[in-house]
Amino acid sequence: MDKHFICLANSYKRGGRCVAGVEIDVDADNRWSVRKDTTGKPIWIRPIDRQTEYGEIPEGVAHFLPLLSVVRITDVIPCPQHAHSEDVYFKSMYSIGKVLPYPEVMQQLADCIHPVLFYDSEYSISIDAYNRGDYSLMLIHPESFSFHIDPTKARAKYFMTFRYNGVTYDFTVTDPYFYAYINQNPEALENLTDAYLVLSLGLEYEGRHHKLIAAVIIPSMATPSIHPQTIVRESLHEKSVRPFTRQERQLYRRATVVPSQEGLSLYLKRKDGKDRFILFESESDFESWQKVNLNTVSLVTYEDEYGHEVYRIRKAASASEWRILSILRRFFKSLEKHKVL
Repeated sequence: MDKHFICLANSYKRGGRCVAGVEIDVDADNRWSVRKDTTGKPIWIRPIDRQTEYGEIPEGVAHFLPLLSVVRITDVIPCPQHAHSEDVYFKSMYSIGKVLPYPEVMQQLADCIHPVLFYDSEYSISIDAYNRGDYSLMLIHPESFSFHIDPTKARAKYFMTFRYNGVTYDFTVTDPYFYAYINQNPEALENLTDAYLVLSLGLEYEGRHHKLIAAVIIPSMATPSIHPQTIVRESLHEKSVRPFTRQERQLYRRATVVPSQEGLSLYLKRKDGKDRFILFESESDFESWQKVNLNTVSLVTYEDEYGHEVYRIRKAASASEWRILSILRRFFKSLEKHKVL
């Protein structure tokens, strides 16, 4: 059986990733609707890998699935494990588009059933409580929140203190896209006033199952330009492909692959401070935090349906491939000139 879900979490999990989302139905008109259980709660799904020790999804499979992407998952076999009732085995998964974070969308995906988070108001639960449990994922809209850093860690580790249904909680943030967002926009925390939180109940650690913030999703305040339940399939027309020039390469101190809520991006740090972030066209050849030699990638210019230019990064072709592509382009331009096409 194949299924679709909206990806709401793609967080760190013991050397790999934990991917999860709310299951949806997709109709012939490219519209989606949330699948709910008998209580009215959205049905969650968490794909796990048969071949890994803790069911974590390898980076090479998961890192190309940004938050809010619509994922198709094939040959689904449920494999519930106590509170992790959402777990399923799968054969393959891939994105078919995305949804936009309009408040109308986020509200449909949110949990309005459970008054407390994962059975009580503590930061973790016992193994016995986990074994008796029947859910381990939820999306909430907190009443208020603030962030703080654990100063004892070598690398910044964020915690969020927030209120939900009048109760105050303090959970660890494990969302790699959130960390990348903060690194790219250091002032963002001060200006962040609204967010939806994806919460997850972690695997056993020192006799407890800890409650985690698997994703921080910032809703869009823009007026919806499409029906909120439309799956967005990006329509781009390729205009040009070129290598980075020598002058451009000299402008940048370094180029690093970083995750973002839209997918992997190339972070180009310029000497004059005018840094750039450009999404990768295809992410299968790159890993997060990998340093990139600009001689090995190309800049692709697309035009969207509104006439705006959109840039992407593509793995560079070899010298022989460049010659073939150049010949093909001249050939097709000649056909267009003579109105053969």
